[in-house]
Amino acid sequence: MTDSAWQSADSGYGMTTMTEASQPNADPGRWIRFALVMLPLGTILLGIASFGIWQWKKDQAADRSFKYAMALRRTISLEGIQRHAGIIREALGKEDRHLSIPGYLESTMGAENMGYTVRRVRFGAEQSNIDAELTGKTRPREIVMALALYDADKTRLESSTQAIAELLSVAHETTGEVVARSMRYAVIPNSEDALKQLKEGMRNDEERLMHLLVLGSPDEATLNQINTVLETNTRGTRVLPCPVGENAEATLTHARTLKEMLLQAAERP
Repeated sequence: MTDSAWQSADSGYGMTTMTEASQPNADPGRWIRFALVMLPLGTILLGIASFGIWQWKKDQAADRSFKYAMALRRTISLEGIQRHAGIIREALGKEDRHLSIPGYLESTMGAENMGYTVRRVRFGAEQSNIDAELTGKTRPREIVMALALYDADKTRLESSTQAIAELLSVAHETTGEVVARSMRYAVIPNSEDALKQLKEGMRNDEERLMHLLVLGSPDEATLNQINTVLETNTRGTRVLPCPVGENAEATLTHARTLKEMLLQAAERP
């Protein structure tokens, strides 16, 4: 090969090498731009998917709880009222009523029997407030409460007995109901301290007591104490004393009326 041919070949080879070298293998800016666009988008999509899965699981759990509660529901009956009244009457006549009454309420209204989550607030000398509720779907902090009180006064033994038996019977028939406001069943000792604990619990949970139905034909002194401690007048709570049945048959009639009043106040759809 002549010198001119070699020079021509070298020249061509050099041009090819320089052209190839001048083309970068990758564009770092392109990957940076891709990351800036895709990573936030991926995070958003992942968040949406996670929320969807969480909501699905929540709905499934709520549906299972509803079906379970419906299976436990029992119609208000004379036999049920008589059974509750017999146990409560005996417990109220004993010295350990502050232990036996809350214990019976916990087991009777609990998950295995009525399907409720029962809350027990202890205070003082072994005393307790007991409540269970149907939590409102749209306004859970607005409370509609059925309240029964008990104490050692023998003159009120039968009225307290029928009031608690009525409350339990209504709670059993309404388990699993869907309501806008929270519908709560509460049984507490007939004392100022018990009412203060009730008030403190609602205040801590930022709840507003809208309707209060006091069972057992409460006397004027009891109603005055309730209104004073719970500040029902200043807070706009509607307080309604409910008559007590003289016997199980009368309690049966009152229980059916109480159920409709509670569901109406709690705004059942």
